[in-house]
Amino acid sequence: MKIHFENTVYSPQEFVQLASTVPSYAALFAFIEGWLSDQKTFHFQSSGSTGKPKKIEIKRRQIETSVFASARALSLSPKDRVLLCLSPAYIASTMMMARALILDMDIYIEKPSANPLHLLDHPIDFASFVPFQIYKMIEDRSFGQLEGIKNILIGGAPLSGEAFDILSSLNTNIYLTYGMTETVSHIALMKVQGKSEDAYYDVIDGVKIGQDEAQCLNISGIITDNQRIQTTDVVQILSPKKFLWLGRADFVINSGGIKIHPEQLEKTIASLLPQTHYFISSVADTQLGSKCVLITETAITDALFGQIQALITDQFSKHHSPKEQHTITPFITTESGKLNRKTTMQQLH
Repeated sequence: MKIHFENTVYSPQEFVQLASTVPSYAALFAFIEGWLSDQKTFHFQSSGSTGKPKKIEIKRRQIETSVFASARALSLSPKDRVLLCLSPAYIASTMMMARALILDMDIYIEKPSANPLHLLDHPIDFASFVPFQIYKMIEDRSFGQLEGIKNILIGGAPLSGEAFDILSSLNTNIYLTYGMTETVSHIALMKVQGKSEDAYYDVIDGVKIGQDEAQCLNISGIITDNQRIQTTDVVQILSPKKFLWLGRADFVINSGGIKIHPEQLEKTIASLLPQTHYFISSVADTQLGSKCVLITETAITDALFGQIQALITDQFSKHHSPKEQHTITPFITTESGKLNRKTTMQQLH
């Protein structure tokens, strides 16, 4: 395999020699060097999906198992050309490189940008993006270029229902991923087709799923070194190999005894709020205990808020409908770019 970087082609051995000149890719250089030297364990920083961020040890066979499971699910082959345009600091980038190394695929490394499609001047067969990049492609009306890529992964954060429906019109294979550092990248894929509300995750080979008493997903298999990984993601298991993601347990709103998953409401109203960031949260209420509120980063009209309330009432119930709307500027995000709901809400008080 060959590594294409800044208009030069390198072997993996040649590429790691650049480590001192491109410090922003230090994590990637360290992984490649360790892999080539037959290193048996690797260390990564978790994103906090299953608790506080921490250092995690991942074994070589876990990485190999993940790569081969993905290869079967996506029909990857040595002739495929890979695009790496994600932050090199996170495991998603490492795993794209691992797939290229193990499956002998050429990889093109582009520095992360809002819309990496603008930089492409060569064919690509396999790529991975984060939702922010997809939103920019839709905004720029360049998302049609995705049809030239055979397999596309989108991960790191949920994708809005509106973006899902736009991408489902494209004639190519696009998948939303479910996974975390503890599971060595994704353990399930959601095909972007049809309507977002009907979509579910398919679990990849070699992974077992279950639930705890709170209906939160747990995961085990060689990918997890046969350890059970307990998540805080509330799911509905449809079969041993399929599940619906409902939301994070720590975001659930208990309003008058009714448990509300804000992420489900957010997907429903995406088409009404294409120009602003938003989320559903809660504030204290003397009668209900907590009540739903809509938080937007820019102000919206009363008429639009009324439309949002009506849509949620129609799709769910009046109990789910936000009782108030508040504007908070700016939203607070984590180091990995994910919305920090708790910290953002603290600005309201």
